[in-house]
Amino acid sequence: MRIRRADRLAVLTLLFALTACRPVLPPAPLEETGRIRVAVSVPPQAYFVERIGGERVRVDVMIPPGYSHVDYPLTPRQVAALSRAQVYVAVGHPAFEFERIQLAPVLKALPRIQVVDMSRGMRLLAGEGEGSEDEHGHSHAEGDPHVWVAPGTVAVAARNIAAALEGIDPVHAAEYQANLRSFEAEIAALDREIRARLAGREGERFMVYHPTWGYFAREYGLQQVAIEAEGKEPSAQRLIQLIERARRERVQVVFVQAGFPRKSAQVIAEAVHGRVLIADPQDPDWLGNLRRVSRELQEALPHAE
Repeated sequence: MRIRRADRLAVLTLLFALTACRPVLPPAPLEETGRIRVAVSVPPQAYFVERIGGERVRVDVMIPPGYSHVDYPLTPRQVAALSRAQVYVAVGHPAFEFERIQLAPVLKALPRIQVVDMSRGMRLLAGEGEGSEDEHGHSHAEGDPHVWVAPGTVAVAARNIAAALEGIDPVHAAEYQANLRSFEAEIAALDREIRARLAGREGERFMVYHPTWGYFAREYGLQQVAIEAEGKEPSAQRLIQLIERARRERVQVVFVQAGFPRKSAQVIAEAVHGRVLIADPQDPDWLGNLRRVSRELQEALPHAE
């Protein structure tokens, strides 16, 4: 998605107004309801914040479901919403283009907003990392910013979010800690469930149009094989190679993300008499989404004899 010129000018105008007023801006107040205004980049982050903050938070999501962080244009309405936020929970990975390109200038103009890096303390997939392969068997050099698709990394994010909410609202710190413990217990239960589902499938590969499941793959000993190459549809030769590989490795399901092309995935699936299924890393129902993805992988991946 390209940024429209009118939207770009509107955002710049609003940024100029915010910057001009910066010296006299008071600290962002709580809402009349007493809730903390929190802004996040993607829908799963809203799930995390709401699990920990409960009714004491109100969350604004910048990138709606079905849009890519690579080219989503920040809108004037979202800039206005950001100006009312007290805290921004950032994905934090350096390859997350939206935060680096779209968001950074806005937050610079709004210094009163506390920015929380939810990736702090994680072992990030950056450069030559684990969990994904391109057409030559190598991982993507720019790294994988989709840190929210695995229970282990989300547990780290949850602790970072809880610490931020406690710092802003220490009166209710005990409540945030209780919510955190409850959420951590659910994360641990989900992890056990996924490990049981995928037991005996370590080392197996699955196909996905866009490589967004690297952290999930790393956590459970899998490899995702990307259909696209450098953000582009595969060539005819690459498509033939992918079909041969899918047949050889008995792949029966090809995942695609909502809003991404499905033609190549459909060609591969039809060639191996398999299915194309939606596996959207930006699904707002984080827990239900990972549970469904693990079930589909359980059915799709060959089991060691």
